[in-house]
Amino acid sequence: MTMKTSARILQVANQAGPLYLFMLPLCRALRQAGAEVELACTPLGALWEPLNQLDFKVHILPAGSWSRPSTWWMVYRKMRLLLRTGEFDLMIVCTPAMSWIARPAAQGLVPASIYFAHGLAFAPEQPRLTHLAFRWVEQFMARYTDAVIVVNSDDAAACQRFKLTRCDGHWYHVPGPGVDVDAFASRPAEHLITKLEQDLGLRADKALVLYLGRFIRAKRPGDVLELARRLGPGVDFVLAGEGPLWRQTKEAGVKVGPHVKVIEFTDRVPLLLARCSLIVLPSVFREGLPQILLEAHAAGKPAVAYDIRGVRDIIDDGRTGYLVQPCNVDELYEAVRNVLKDDELRMKMGRAGQKRIREKFSTKAALSAILPAVCEVLRQKKICDLRYRGETGYGTK
Repeated sequence: MTMKTSARILQVANQAGPLYLFMLPLCRALRQAGAEVELACTPLGALWEPLNQLDFKVHILPAGSWSRPSTWWMVYRKMRLLLRTGEFDLMIVCTPAMSWIARPAAQGLVPASIYFAHGLAFAPEQPRLTHLAFRWVEQFMARYTDAVIVVNSDDAAACQRFKLTRCDGHWYHVPGPGVDVDAFASRPAEHLITKLEQDLGLRADKALVLYLGRFIRAKRPGDVLELARRLGPGVDFVLAGEGPLWRQTKEAGVKVGPHVKVIEFTDRVPLLLARCSLIVLPSVFREGLPQILLEAHAAGKPAVAYDIRGVRDIIDDGRTGYLVQPCNVDELYEAVRNVLKDDELRMKMGRAGQKRIREKFSTKAALSAILPAVCEVLRQKKICDLRYRGETGYGTK
């Protein structure tokens, strides 16, 4: 029996952010290979509108608090209806809670399901009972999973140790969703940087420390404010993003001083990275492969972060930045101060980081690992013969 050479693929996430920030290169590559790609998520987050402006069909999933069982039930029912009527060949889901709904919902309706884990739900840094509970959930979900794609070495080790797919399933370690190195390596026009400084009230002669990310407890934005307090008004700080702690952080930042700017989610990330001296990520979250660190290094900027899963895959400690003990603000302060006071070290780290990202974590490197994995699942499940053609592009054989 000859397999077809095209596939209908649904990409699912909890919000628009993961799809827009992480999955678009894969979506476009799959489409170029001949697949039909559609998206599904809740209509939440600052990137919902930008996602809808793209040329992919986006299905709306019910939004609500994950603490309410009714939210899980509504999302499950909507997923079953969508998968029953959509006649999809493959579902790729990329966030934990949504995957715990979508994978069982796809049972009997979609020939194959892939969990693209931008950080498994269980992580080494978690309390033991939390770690065991989430690990049990992921092992239970294995019965609904044909393949797991992970993006860091800690998760790869977990896949080697624990069975997270069906008996005939596979796991794949890929270098993240990838980053367009050239886009971040190119220096923006100086007048755009000057305009950014004017808009945010930054001083042209002062160093800038940058935090970009969600304002949640596990990302520890308060540690950045403590850095700003200790370093004083001689260094500017910008904290940008969204989340439940945003307003609280902004109010606390005002008390630290006018050298702290807490702003909402922004589309001027390349400008901020070009202007900053370094980026700081004091996260103890269950990170996968933090995109902002990939982008910072691609822009030639050093990074200082807590030594946790995913982060340690990107930062080469002492060469492209510093890894410090989680939740140790004293070590974080010393590392940031060392980078800021040594211009030569900062430039050397920036160049080493850019080289590292270009070699290991570029979009090209990522797709060269992800696409063959997806195509292999489709072939092994006898769904279609969609094939990756390596250096010459993407297409069917």
